[in-house]
Amino acid sequence: MRREKTSVSREDYLKAIWEIVQEEQVPISARLAEELGVTPPAVTAALKRMARDGYLRVERDGRIHLSRKGQEVAEHLVLRHRLAEKLLTDMIGVEWSKVHEEAERLEHGMSAAVVELLLKRFGPDSTCPHGVPIFGGMVRLRRKHGAMRLSEAKAGDSLEVLRVYEKDPKFLDFLAGLKLQPGARVRVHKREYDETMTLVVAGSANQRTYLGKPATSRIWVRRLSA
Repeated sequence: MRREKTSVSREDYLKAIWEIVQEEQVPISARLAEELGVTPPAVTAALKRMARDGYLRVERDGRIHLSRKGQEVAEHLVLRHRLAEKLLTDMIGVEWSKVHEEAERLEHGMSAAVVELLLKRFGPDSTCPHGVPIFGGMVRLRRKHGAMRLSEAKAGDSLEVLRVYEKDPKFLDFLAGLKLQPGARVRVHKREYDETMTLVVAGSANQRTYLGKPATSRIWVRRLSA
């Protein structure tokens, strides 16, 4: 269980809503409370303030929709976050399993001038250390590469890892040990009835790796040509 936070900024709420949509889930207050580690009453109060200020609207069934204003704020914070991750991993050497939390601390204080310099340094087509494009997010991965969860793959599929879930350091360390990072190529050797998969990672001397659905649903891949 996540430790409950005492306060969360408006930007963090908007970014969390944006990210939930990116993951093809429905943003509702309960999911937002879980994602941010705050109480449901705190989420309700925050949503009322943001709706009043024109950042979002909440439907009668509880679904949350960002306004254009809210989406712009969220996308700008996401951009700063991904650039902070690139800066920390590529230029300072922070481990990829630790960089998400470090970037959370940096993103709010990054000026427009620094954002512009980092974009020039890394390029607009680059990705964060976990494989998400700097611009476009998961929508771009799906449109450009047909990204899907590894859990959707079939036995015999040859795949390239595009992106992995970035908010669980232990999961990232686990994947690093298996060499399952963005860019890795794998073949699905077997898929069991319980959705457990047996994978062969390229360059692993045909060594087999076994993953259950809790792991395969947190890895996004693209199919490679036969």
